[in-house]
Amino acid sequence: MNKRIFVSISLPESIKNKLVLCQEEISDSFLHFNDFCPVKWTKKHNLHITLFFIGYVELEQLVSVFETVENIVKKHDSFKIDLKNISYGPKEKSPKMVWVSGENSPELGKLQSELEKELLNVRQPDNSFTPHITLGRIVQWKFNKIEPEERPDVFKDISFSFNVGSVEIMESDPNKPGNQYAVLKSIPLK
Repeated sequence: MNKRIFVSISLPESIKNKLVLCQEEISDSFLHFNDFCPVKWTKKHNLHITLFFIGYVELEQLVSVFETVENIVKKHDSFKIDLKNISYGPKEKSPKMVWVSGENSPELGKLQSELEKELLNVRQPDNSFTPHITLGRIVQWKFNKIEPEERPDVFKDISFSFNVGSVEIMESDPNKPGNQYAVLKSIPLK
């Protein structure tokens, strides 16, 4: 049996609460102009920052993945993440989601790069990672029914910060409603 695995940073409850309020505000802005919202919102308990998507892993390989991630994470100090804005993404002209963008600190960039290098066994260019949180996925056929000039501007500057004390290895189950996530292992930073 395979598990769909990724490495992430969980968000504090206070940040999740603020993001849910942002989701509601954006949803209301769509409903103000239309009778529907073309965004399928991420459930509060599923909000996170993905550091690295591993993919499907056989159960026999899971211990090895845990060890690799733990060896990397335990070398890193805790750090702060600054969330800067909400926008359509990844491209504003043909967006696939509404997301929160964060600032890539040197500590976060180094951790993500090491995870990518060890788990892929390939050296990726530095600073290519931008932390983000998917607030919701756009349902394209609904979004396309709205004239471009009638689509609400979802861009909003925010200033949410939190300290990261651990990294989680998560399982994603796409067969459950809402793509359920479960923490398989939480690894504290030093």
